[in-house]
Amino acid sequence: MLATRMPETNPHALRARRPAVFIDKDGTLVEDVPYNVDPALVRFAPHALAGLALLARAGFALVVVTNQPGLALGRFSSDAFEQLRRALVRRVFDEAGVVLCGVHACPHAPHASGRPVCACRKPMPGLLREAALEHELDLTRSWMVGDILDDVEAGRRAGCRSVLLDVGNETLWEHGPLREPQHCVGDLLEAAHRIVESSVLLPLPLPRGEGGGQRGRPSPAMRAPACKPGPLDGLAACGSKAPSRPQLSPQRGEGAIPSSRTGEGAMHSSRTTEATA
Repeated sequence: MLATRMPETNPHALRARRPAVFIDKDGTLVEDVPYNVDPALVRFAPHALAGLALLARAGFALVVVTNQPGLALGRFSSDAFEQLRRALVRRVFDEAGVVLCGVHACPHAPHASGRPVCACRKPMPGLLREAALEHELDLTRSWMVGDILDDVEAGRRAGCRSVLLDVGNETLWEHGPLREPQHCVGDLLEAAHRIVESSVLLPLPLPRGEGGGQRGRPSPAMRAPACKPGPLDGLAACGSKAPSRPQLSPQRGEGAIPSSRTGEGAMHSSRTTEATA
């Protein structure tokens, strides 16, 4: 009789992966200020901090994913952006009591046609996939929230569900199977409510020997463990206007489609500025 070999145990497979909410920066989390790296000019979008707090209490990891072509264009340095990143993480914690798992940025400028020249610039999913690997996140239970359809497409390409903030920053409204959000809302707090209502989060198991709470039920700290922000995440890796509201029923097709973004800022983007993401 042949001996049966026990499969090798992968320690990473035994660790529960958390669902996440990936959040666009400019125009979604903070007000859009072109090429800004001055922490003093950062203003959070209406109800953004309350939305982050609600998502954190629900057990989601929170990750900012942002296009920053100003780095490639020489509008600001990586050191200046790192100072802004640190200030943003600190302010979110000080003002909302929320720890951001990471701030992942694409430092590349788009092609003259507006198409990405890399795998990390949204609407490509590289930033989300990179964050999922680094922070051990479950993309299938995760969400992407942004203010333009390129954000929606990036989330859908990564296997997430998505929410569009209809705040006037999307102007092209180029639809396709990957550009249909599950929800269309007015701010990040409303997005958080929709996400929590639509999600069923499985409780994380207690580590062996961990106390607190009833047996089999994790303590609040275990349901939403804090993430430890790292260095400048993401920087090393790596048409005509026809306004109308998007159709909210998601389509199943996952074929490649052209991006509506034709550039940033003066390059005829659906955003109003070049430094936004």
